Amino acid sequence: MATAAVVIGLVAFGWLTLFQIALAAGAPIGHLAWGGAARVLPKGLRVASALSVLLALLGLLAIAETGGVIAPVFPEGWLRPVLWGLAGLFGLSVLTNLFGARGLERLHGVPLALLCAGSCLVLALS
Repeated sequence: MATAAVVIGLVAFGWLTLFQIALAAGAPIGHLAWGGAARVLPKGLRVASALSVLLALLGLLAIAETGGVIAPVFPEGWLRPVLWGLAGLFGLSVLTNLFGARGLERLHGVPLALLCAGSCLVLALS
């Protein structure tokens, strides 16, 4: 189960990282994020996406280290709390996307947040 969680987590956080980079760069996919009001995000939301890249990379690093894909990058004793924090944060993201998003944003955001949260939860428990 942990191996599947690592693979799923790497794919989910990898996609989230690329998605947020594209949003920050002005790709016309803003209807899939941040309320879905604009195809190209305004400057403030593009900055928010750029900051979200850092969070997605944190998740990617935590999953990769847990799976032994990369050498340790987190200080001793930090990995499990980071995974728990990410599981909680993306668990909340599932709820906000489920109840606050609409249309394509919901169809994209809910499964992605669920995969991120679920992989972190499984790995935090293992």
